[in-house]
Amino acid sequence: LSELSTNRARQGFSATETAISVFALKDALLELMEEEKGAETLRDFVAYSALVDQMGLFTFETFVRARESLIADQAEQLLELSTPVVKLWEGVVAVPLVGTLDSARAQVVMERLLQTLVDTGSPYAIIDITGVPAVDTQVAQHILKTVVAARLMGADCIISGIRPQIAQTIVALGIEFGDIATKASLADALRHVLRLTGVETTARRPRRES
Repeated sequence: LSELSTNRARQGFSATETAISVFALKDALLELMEEEKGAETLRDFVAYSALVDQMGLFTFETFVRARESLIADQAEQLLELSTPVVKLWEGVVAVPLVGTLDSARAQVVMERLLQTLVDTGSPYAIIDITGVPAVDTQVAQHILKTVVAARLMGADCIISGIRPQIAQTIVALGIEFGDIATKASLADALRHVLRLTGVETTARRPRRES
């Protein structure tokens, strides 16, 4: 029953469909009992029916646990996919954040960023919040904790994607980023880091048609 419930949960069946497959055992026995009638047969059916009911409840509980485990695994995978850490340049990695940044996701961001810093040995990390719809005190605290954790690993962080609306909100909330560098866009942040590393960047002029 446990294997049946787990497999059906993974295959997308509902809890009702899974339980019905167990309760169908009553119908199979009922057809046989119609041929034999009597008090003893009725007692046997009642006892058998109670057993099937217990089996159905066990199946339902196992199904729910399997579905909850599956949902938790999918949620963890989505968190990892929604918080990628990409290498932009030699020694420069970036975390492009999209959507709301809650405590669980902030923890994943911090872990993935620190692990990438260790794996690549990058001294600079850009945290891009262009895709974050709003920045409140909680979101700012999560970002600051990530910056502090990265500094403990020996990497400097630059925050990019500070739009005018977000800048006004940060000022209104009295949030201070201290000596953390902030840029309006990811491109500006990358140019800033490249200047720090001694790489000169120039704008490419369009070619003139002859």
